[in-house]
Amino acid sequence: MRPDDRTTARLHRRLDRERDLSRGMHYPTRWDPFFQDFMTLGDLYRFPVRHFGFHRRQLTLTRA
Repeated sequence: MRPDDRTTARLHRRLDRERDLSRGMHYPTRWDPFFQDFMTLGDLYRFPVRHFGFHRRQLTLTRA
């Protein structure tokens, strides 16, 4: 199994064990444009996908 597949599988197992995705804490909004003053655990699990999609769109070339 590739390292990135192991990481994904581990995150899935961890997410399956979570009981309360609504708990959260405050984050400095200057760290990233997607950070909010208060972020829940659910927000944090969604963050990497949003962050990657943002940069993918920045780097994707469109045909003229």
